[in-house]
Amino acid sequence: MIANFPYIALSRTKLLALIAIAVLAIGVGATATTVSAQDTEVVKVISFSAESQFPEGMTFKLDIETDLRIDDVRVTFEIGQRGTTTYSYLELDQTTRPLVNGELFHRTNSRDRYIPPGTIIKYWFEITDENGDSHLTDPVNWRYDDARFEWEEVTLGAVTILYHGPVRVRAERLAEAAVESLDLMGRVTGSETETPIIMTLYNNNAEMIEAVVARSLATSRELITEGQAFDSESVVLVLAGRSDIGTATHEMTHILVARAAGSSGSVPLWLNEGLAEYGNLDKTVSYERFLEWAIGTDRLILLKSLRSFPGDPNLTLVAYGQGRSAVEFMIEEYGEAKMGELLSTLGTGIGISDALDVVYGFDIDEFENIWRDSIGADEYIPPTPGPSPTPAAEPTPAYKLLTLPPESSSSELAENVEPTELPEPTAAPVVPDAPEDEADDPVEAEASDNAVEESEHETSSGTCSAPSTGSVDGTAGAWLLAIVGLAAGNRYRTRKR
Repeated sequence: MIANFPYIALSRTKLLALIAIAVLAIGVGATATTVSAQDTEVVKVISFSAESQFPEGMTFKLDIETDLRIDDVRVTFEIGQRGTTTYSYLELDQTTRPLVNGELFHRTNSRDRYIPPGTIIKYWFEITDENGDSHLTDPVNWRYDDARFEWEEVTLGAVTILYHGPVRVRAERLAEAAVESLDLMGRVTGSETETPIIMTLYNNNAEMIEAVVARSLATSRELITEGQAFDSESVVLVLAGRSDIGTATHEMTHILVARAAGSSGSVPLWLNEGLAEYGNLDKTVSYERFLEWAIGTDRLILLKSLRSFPGDPNLTLVAYGQGRSAVEFMIEEYGEAKMGELLSTLGTGIGISDALDVVYGFDIDEFENIWRDSIGADEYIPPTPGPSPTPAAEPTPAYKLLTLPPESSSSELAENVEPTELPEPTAAPVVPDAPEDEADDPVEAEASDNAVEESEHETSSGTCSAPSTGSVDGTAGAWLLAIVGLAAGNRYRTRKR
């Protein structure tokens, strides 16, 4: 009995300690419950909402009931998969307290604040009262639609097509093609395909112009945008028409490429556009014709130089043909899995030449000639570096009369005028198939303005912006200076006489 006493005493001690802890825990729980109940009574959220006024912006509203003065109400929202949050403060009306109303208009009608229609936005409100206490609403997912139309939708797998008007059959056909391309290019790129992709379908160019990213008036007049992809929002805008399946599947592939390479990856233009054309289910033969023309006339562009599209529309189409041909060769020769591995390697932040070496065992220069050999083109031989030339002495300036013939004046002045630099377009048009009986020279076959205007498209991810016809080489500025110079000379001679 005596030997067991310490054990019994110790057990009672433990029991008392456990009882004390349990009582304390119950007290803390009761306190927390009381605070929560008081919170609900102090600030009561009646309703909140988000409303689209696209393309101008969106409006957030909040109605609450409280006897306390509200210091501020903040709305925080996440746009698509951008990975960042934005917040702004609502304007409050507390004149009818206990009912307090808040409203905020968030503008989206500029390039830096643009949000494509169809984007999923997650938002929530944070209310701060006069005591400094904060009250949060639950996050809500909301779709930012184009407010000009009443939208219906067709959903198939991970793809949702938004449409309006009597075009449901077209929307269903587009959804089937998108899912087919998603399955194909998911394997090729190694990208995840579970995140939903939303396509907003517009019925004509007048509707589409108001929906695309803000552009200059001159650009809007010269281009007809057939498609635009936004990888950070998983949204594609598509213009309904004879090439909508090709446009939609091309643009959707850009989203998968961006997912596969990640935010750290830099996918070169020829590879990005080549993959997009590989996923295009309505391919045009025009790119092949331009590629053949470039092979025959020695106009192929080095793949490592294709960081942006050339200003010449014909060479832009050549670049598209090169990208598609190179990607097809890589997939057919080395398999789909290697392409996914290449994009994943680019996602680590290394350049394309090193990534090719890691995955395929050759760099960009070696691949250039491997691919050229496969299409029967001449081998590229890098120029042999030589000694740097000795700089010549500055020539004595020669002063010429201002009464030279126009061609001499313009030629002389053009040497001293910097050529006008246009912003490089970031992709090329989807060109309609050329008739079988057209001339062999693609420049003649595709020279009409209508052919270019009908087929141009653009994306926001730096990959699909069509060029305008023609080019600016600086001679216009030289002629202008020549005319001004001749006019000044005439006035000088008049004064002398």
